[in-house]
Amino acid sequence: MQSRLLKQLDAAIDAASNPVKADCLRAERACLVARHGHFDDARKTLTGLQQQYARQPNMVLSAWISLAEGLIAHYGKLGAAEAIDKIHRAYAMSGAAREPALHALCCAWLAHLDYVKHDFVSMARRVAETLELADAKHHAARSRIGLVVAQTYHFAGRYDLAQPWYALTRQHGTAEGDEATLAALLANMAWLNTSQARQNVLSGPGEAQATRQAMLGAESSQNFDALVGTAALEALAPILRAQLLSLQGRHADALPLYEQHLDVALTQGAAHMANWLRADLAWCRVQLKQHELAREEALAAEAANRDDCDLDDRAATHSRLAQVYAALGQPEAARKHSQQAEAAWRAFAGEQAEVLRLIDAALRGHRPP
Repeated sequence: MQSRLLKQLDAAIDAASNPVKADCLRAERACLVARHGHFDDARKTLTGLQQQYARQPNMVLSAWISLAEGLIAHYGKLGAAEAIDKIHRAYAMSGAAREPALHALCCAWLAHLDYVKHDFVSMARRVAETLELADAKHHAARSRIGLVVAQTYHFAGRYDLAQPWYALTRQHGTAEGDEATLAALLANMAWLNTSQARQNVLSGPGEAQATRQAMLGAESSQNFDALVGTAALEALAPILRAQLLSLQGRHADALPLYEQHLDVALTQGAAHMANWLRADLAWCRVQLKQHELAREEALAAEAANRDDCDLDDRAATHSRLAQVYAALGQPEAARKHSQQAEAAWRAFAGEQAEVLRLIDAALRGHRPP
């Protein structure tokens, strides 16, 4: 694990003026280690601190510990309810303890978790609050909230507005020496670029250039993770690559990645998009003449394509299933899914417009320099 921030925290622990300050820094270090995916190391630190302060708790330290526990939960499985509970507790305790820097950081992470679960109304409130709480040199909070804003604009189809926020995130992350944030920036950009390439291929004429650029981004993200020693959510990168290979028509290359990594990816936070992933797996099997297996995956995709799935994933699932059923000689099923896809893509465009309105409102008076 390579991290300038880790070295800085170790030096700060050694130089701390009192034991409680040193232990708060140790909990902060556990937060960083968790974001790199080294959960056992982080848990060992937290367990030691909890035992040490069992009889005389310290509220600020307890807030740091709760934040670290939330990050372990989040990076173990995206969207985990425990992550929200733990980080919200850290947010409340840091506010009660009048620790504005920690309070701002917790608020930024709550905004990030709101984005993950697509609660854009709550996310927008957290964005505005974080930008009020965090001073200009609070690199940790500013980089995290910058990433949330950038992702939101990117999700809304406005990469032009996302770019300066991505740049600001990179600036703060670099200043902090926080390679975990830089890794997250690359990974999240890659996923959003893939989603946009998917929409271009499935609902339009298709753009080979878009899939090539998304693949370059995915490869850059995976290479950076390897460079800095990020181990969190390791099954998601090959699943991202499988999607892009499929979109490029390289089904024989995509299929082994799906077969090897899909089940683990579903446990690491990709379950919310199982509908799309299984539909795309069905398409790969159709292209490779595995018709019975393709039919089984298509039925599984339909079962997973619930109303609580993300709109873009639902639309993509219907688009892909229309192709699958057409190839399997089931024109009525193909027609049904094609019609549902058109309606879902229209609904997604409406969602993008509403998300754009919300984030614009949250950022009044707060634009990147």
